[in-house]
Amino acid sequence: MRSSARQRRACVILELPFYIQHPNSLNTEHTVDVGMKELAMLRYYSIITALFAIWAGYFTLKMHKMDEAYQNWNEKEWHIDQYFSRPALLVRFINTKCFGDGSLLLYFIRVAFVSPALNRVLELMEEADKDEEGVRLPKILCNERARMSLKERVDDFYADVKSSTTLTVTSKTLLYIGSYTGLINHHGLLKMGMNAQVQNEVIKEPIFIVSPPRTATTILHRTMSLDRTRFRSFDFSDMNVPLPNLVARWDEEGRKQKGEEGEQFLRSYEFVYPGIVKSIGSMHSLTPSEAEEDLTWLDHGLGHRYRTLFKLYPEYRSKKKGNNDGSWGNVESKEVVEYRYAWLSMIMKIYQRVDIDQWEERSVQDDVPSSEHPTIGLPWIMKDPNHAPHLNELLAEFPDAKFIFIHRTPADIIASLAKLYIVCISMDFLPGSRGSSAKEIGEEAVLRMNYYTKGMIEFTGDHNNKLSSPYSLHGKSTSRIDLSFEEVVRDIPGSIIEIYQQFYPEQDGPSDAAMEAIQDYLKGDKKEKQVSQRRSLEDFHLTKNDVAFADYTDLFLS
Repeated sequence: MRSSARQRRACVILELPFYIQHPNSLNTEHTVDVGMKELAMLRYYSIITALFAIWAGYFTLKMHKMDEAYQNWNEKEWHIDQYFSRPALLVRFINTKCFGDGSLLLYFIRVAFVSPALNRVLELMEEADKDEEGVRLPKILCNERARMSLKERVDDFYADVKSSTTLTVTSKTLLYIGSYTGLINHHGLLKMGMNAQVQNEVIKEPIFIVSPPRTATTILHRTMSLDRTRFRSFDFSDMNVPLPNLVARWDEEGRKQKGEEGEQFLRSYEFVYPGIVKSIGSMHSLTPSEAEEDLTWLDHGLGHRYRTLFKLYPEYRSKKKGNNDGSWGNVESKEVVEYRYAWLSMIMKIYQRVDIDQWEERSVQDDVPSSEHPTIGLPWIMKDPNHAPHLNELLAEFPDAKFIFIHRTPADIIASLAKLYIVCISMDFLPGSRGSSAKEIGEEAVLRMNYYTKGMIEFTGDHNNKLSSPYSLHGKSTSRIDLSFEEVVRDIPGSIIEIYQQFYPEQDGPSDAAMEAIQDYLKGDKKEKQVSQRRSLEDFHLTKNDVAFADYTDLFLS
């Protein structure tokens, strides 16, 4: 019986093509003696297979058309001449909306991951708020207003990502997943900050490089941070994969291991977006074991991505969240900025405590007398272009901070900034969508530059009018130094020596070992920067009159 049944099925399979083409023949001489149920199933499976083939063929054709559209858009608008890469095959297929526009997936991520993570953070903030003395945590980080603001930001971020007509399905998904990872890290870091020993830490004379982007701030930050006997700094890996283990600033081996975690982090992006590290690296290198902008800490503090908010700029402009002043909505309001700096201060204090605790642990493990750890009393050196509009709030949180300004011709800044935006959004924006043209991106770069320079001009003007202010532009001060872009890129070691001499007139300059490390780094950096992306005002439909910024030029470059 079993053998006979197998033979009948085999016969049906062999003759299936005939029956698909001549279904009526099932009742003729070609009919095989099989049950009607088996024939119905075969028809059902053949229909499903045919529909799947049609579906896959349609969206594969659509994917190829999208690939062609990207290539044409790059040639017409973006002009990425080096390392113009596309997402992985499966990602490109998903971006055709073959499974929908991503709304259901975003909703699932929200319900299953983001909302529970947000509730955990809110509960911890409420617990911290019960400490009436505020010893364990500054109230600005945990009071009712902070909790409401965090929930509003996370909800707004979800709405903006979901409503975007510019982002691909994959980009929306990854951006919103970033909200979940940010909240997970927020919870862990906040718990570490809820410690009296942490809050008793004092941050002394931190250095902030506060210039607009594309002014050689990255190379200055990374080279100065190599002097580990004089400064503490955060590496790319510290901020992108902070948990579960924080690494002491003096622990070189630990920082190398953390760098390997950063490499894995970048490889995960490379899996989705092959070539993205080289593509972005043609404008801003991503190196896990090197100093990086401290704005990445804000991804965790705000509960959503901050460093990549420019990917949502079309939403902010269309919804008029930035009031046309170049800001990106309430995330850059005075209230949230004050919260951001309190969060950053907490992170710096946590790491200062980590330096102490891990040094004491090592002394016990190695059975050696405990002594002062190598980074005790060392100032932080930090860098973020987004400090420029908020210098008064930054100074309120760090009243003895030292500021480094680097000034460059606005036309050169804007052309370079707009190109950086294009390289970073080339895998995320749909070609031809709102905000994806070179003209629109150029206009956004001008708006952001206006936002940066306005803050710098107002801060400098206020302090120029104050008698003997150390932040005045006039005269030399141990709290502020202004350098030109040209002199920095021409002689980085010389600029560093000048900074040491002005900020620390009674101390020695960089050690021989530090200068050797700086020179070695610069040689390697020069070899890596053989590729440069094309950039000009004309590419973004801008003229020199559009980017004159006379107030900035007259104050800082005349």
